[in-house]
Amino acid sequence: MNRKKFLKTLSTIAVVGATSIPKKAHGQVIDPLKNLETKPKNSNAKKAIILGGGLSGLYAAYLLKQTGFETIIIEKGDRLGGRIHTYKNTELGILQDLGGEWIGDGQSDIKSLVRQLNLELLPSFVSEKFNINQPKSDILKISEPSIETLEKVIDLHKSLGSNQKQGLDKINFSAYARYQGISEEEVKSLNQIYRIILGEDLHKISSESVLDDLSALQSALKPKYVVKGGAESIITELTNLLKGQEISLGDPVVKVSQQKNQAVVELSTGKTYKASLVVCTLPTTAVLDIKWTPGLPKDLLYSGLRMQTGKISKNLILCKDKPSLNKYFQVTNTPAETLYLGEQALNSGMAAITSISTGDRAGLIEAGNNHQKQSLLKIALDEYSELELANENAFYFHSFKANTGRSGFVSLFPPGSFGIKEVWFEPFERVFFAGEHLAPHTGSMDAAVASAIQAISKT
Repeated sequence: MNRKKFLKTLSTIAVVGATSIPKKAHGQVIDPLKNLETKPKNSNAKKAIILGGGLSGLYAAYLLKQTGFETIIIEKGDRLGGRIHTYKNTELGILQDLGGEWIGDGQSDIKSLVRQLNLELLPSFVSEKFNINQPKSDILKISEPSIETLEKVIDLHKSLGSNQKQGLDKINFSAYARYQGISEEEVKSLNQIYRIILGEDLHKISSESVLDDLSALQSALKPKYVVKGGAESIITELTNLLKGQEISLGDPVVKVSQQKNQAVVELSTGKTYKASLVVCTLPTTAVLDIKWTPGLPKDLLYSGLRMQTGKISKNLILCKDKPSLNKYFQVTNTPAETLYLGEQALNSGMAAITSISTGDRAGLIEAGNNHQKQSLLKIALDEYSELELANENAFYFHSFKANTGRSGFVSLFPPGSFGIKEVWFEPFERVFFAGEHLAPHTGSMDAAVASAIQAISKT
């Protein structure tokens, strides 16, 4: 069954199910595991094992449950949600996403899921910072002729054939932009903005990959909204819909064996699960760490080794509220790198300023202890007088690496990686692959949802 037919078949079930989902009470603390029933169902039912308890894994489990499967979700961490994490302080009345945050206007899959879960979207002012066509701030410094050049190149890309795209893939985007007449300073300006979402410099990313994203409505490079109540609300509501399904936390997968009629998954503690199929939503680095019987095909191994991840460290600085912080957004040369005030991070005289550090600066922050991290972020406070600490303990640090084993949440494709995702689209015997890194356009919550739909439609 292809993706279109699968969605059509599922739509009636989804609409009926959505009407019974209660709205979240105001001020409810986000807790994806609260009241979760983990008792397994009848062992004679159809079974599917989901590797990974992030958005892609949970949505895959939900789709399978809708089609009559009993699911077993295996997550190596101690919480569900993966790269989605919402800081919520009910006492101060503020919250901020420190993982997946923005949703694009053209990201139909995640927008549909948000509606189905009775959640709401709020416009995000940061969207104007990424708008190449109409830059509205002094951060994105691009001349009108360069904007026209970019528009033509993006439009032309839509009509390119496979051979032409493969040629573009051999060049990094920074070099390609300069070749098209974009000045060094303009390329630097683009780079400063897109590092926030990609977690890496544009000169390390294939020009084909960047142009493909800029050409698409689903692109992570076109943020528009945030989820009211935080993105982790999606995880909470999905988890509620999975009551009765078995969930294993804190016990990573070490071995997957496939036989004629079943797959056997072994965890680090020695516990095993058996099922008729497996949906693997793990990043490729984690996939390569698993012992597979039979072994992974060489094309999957090569593809997994080629994929990369942008480094991102996203943290909070609690500051005193000032009028100058309204829609605050600042790109700095400090370790904090980018500072902004989210739509839901302001209340009671307090402003939770988000810091996004990427690349080497993210690595520097991740490597330090809390005292060292505070010292690094305070450098930005010394340079920007409008940022005044609320108190000496006004920091909240979130580590992607500690929570997910990854240094960021965006999959990157360097020059020479054209077509390496496609090998994961077909099942490996009884194993189907999904995850943000396998969506047509990576780096977003929409990518995680879209990849789950694509995988489950083939089961």
